[in-house]
Amino acid sequence: MHYQSLKKLTTALGIATLIASTLLSQICQAQTGTAGHEGWYQVELIVFARKNDTSQEHWPSNIKLRYPTDWAELKEINSVEDVTVDLTKEAFYHLPATERQLNAEAQKLERNPRFQVLFHSAWRQIVTHEKAAKSVLIQGGQTFGQHQELEGSIRLSVATYLKLQTNLWYSQFDLNVGQEQTRQWPELPKQPNYLATPIAGLSLDSSLELEQALAAENQQWNNEVPATANSSETAAAENNYLTRQIILLQQSRDMRSSEVHYIDHPVVGIIIQVTPYQTQSSEPAL
Repeated sequence: MHYQSLKKLTTALGIATLIASTLLSQICQAQTGTAGHEGWYQVELIVFARKNDTSQEHWPSNIKLRYPTDWAELKEINSVEDVTVDLTKEAFYHLPATERQLNAEAQKLERNPRFQVLFHSAWRQIVTHEKAAKSVLIQGGQTFGQHQELEGSIRLSVATYLKLQTNLWYSQFDLNVGQEQTRQWPELPKQPNYLATPIAGLSLDSSLELEQALAAENQQWNNEVPATANSSETAAAENNYLTRQIILLQQSRDMRSSEVHYIDHPVVGIIIQVTPYQTQSSEPAL
């Protein structure tokens, strides 16, 4: 009897140990296979379009286009003041092409006459939980008046997995020669940083709220100020083109860090890689 009880106890302990071991293994795999925690990441994004698309009649026109209120702008290092920028510590700066990891993929797309690369860049940023995550403004492709073919934003956050949310729209335009539009498309919103006036010493790193306040003030001024030669020229440039179609890409995708992820679409494709980045900065700039 004592032997049977001991045998049952040993079997029960063995099962409990196996279950605990399995659960621990799953947790470890989840932590090592995903982002696992907030921190610095290097982001690389390619957005491309398929040329000669003939399916525009299938895309809905009753769509809402809007920019987020909490946004960050990707900045270029193109002035004497910017030479002191340390790209190993500063967030939201376009990295040199030599720092990218998806150049081969972009070159394949560029060499193929069926595709048009609208956007390709890499930058570094803090990726945090969803409620605190900032949206990164994305623009690319050819310019028509005050707009580009690709506009919108993406947002990256992290919990158990990295999460990508896209809020992008791809627009195509026709030269306005007095023809009537066959379909009514929503008005394209102005980029929130379009009217921002450069001020010495001011950047998104200093005060995001101040940038937003300035953009709002500029927008209000633009709506109230009487028409001038410049505003008349701007309006004329806008009227030079008619919107042929707008394709909205609003998707949410869970991702694993360091893996290359491809988001397929009949017209627009997205390739993205988000890699953990070790920075020496103790006070990371958001």
